[in-house]
Amino acid sequence: MSSKQAIDLLLAAAEYNLNHPMRNGNKLHLPSMGEVIITGDLHNHQRNFERIRNFANLSIFPDRHVILQELIHGGPLGPDGEDTSLQLLVEVCQWALDFPGQVHFLLANHDLAQISGVAIMKDGYDLTERFNRAYGLWYGGRGAAVAAAFRDFVVSMPLAAISATGLLLSHSLPSESDLRTFDPSILQRQLTEEDYQRNGSVYKLIWGRNQSQTVMDQLAKVWWADIYICGHQAQESGYGIIGRNMFLLDSSHNHGVLLPILLEKQYTMADLSARVVPLAGIA
Repeated sequence: MSSKQAIDLLLAAAEYNLNHPMRNGNKLHLPSMGEVIITGDLHNHQRNFERIRNFANLSIFPDRHVILQELIHGGPLGPDGEDTSLQLLVEVCQWALDFPGQVHFLLANHDLAQISGVAIMKDGYDLTERFNRAYGLWYGGRGAAVAAAFRDFVVSMPLAAISATGLLLSHSLPSESDLRTFDPSILQRQLTEEDYQRNGSVYKLIWGRNQSQTVMDQLAKVWWADIYICGHQAQESGYGIIGRNMFLLDSSHNHGVLLPILLEKQYTMADLSARVVPLAGIA
């Protein structure tokens, strides 16, 4: 793919994110009817993306939605050691533009780390540096322009999606130690550069770990959320549960899963566990 094609796709997807009819502030209000397929971190797992796309079959189901997060960082390296996940990202951007209104992105910590230049170490190398390496190797003198378009795409992504039945979907939730200084109004108000910094509320939302029931209970009062469905925390079996109402999904490996939800129905945590679909079983 040429630099122009990559830039055009990333900028078109950024515009799509910002002007989506379901967007309200920095969150998406999911429709009260239909279906949403929720996925966890993908991390450049091409085969799992193909399975998600096949399962969704959006051309046949116009009332079906797909939530995607953390597409970048991971997967096979290129011949010069570059992270190749930008290729998957632009492929997914094209899919979103082909089915406008049905494919949705959520901001994740690896996205923010990439545009902030924060190193993330895995398997002995820096994922952020390897991703940056691809710009010059693939696009030469246009690499900086592609990186700028990628940044525009990242900051265009919503922070959460909310259903009428009380499900809140986000990459993560703040830890209890960050709760006192966390501003839950970030889902609604205009964001600032400070929100994305290490002490900012966007950072605390998408980087948070070790959540307590106190976190979930306090945010429920503000966000009217009964159940949180998140990614961010690796799950060997593809999914896991924290406390009474935080459900974790992981789509980044061979035991990864997706979660199809009917938007008009209410679910318990046991219901969600029963509805999980292993990606390895999808053709």
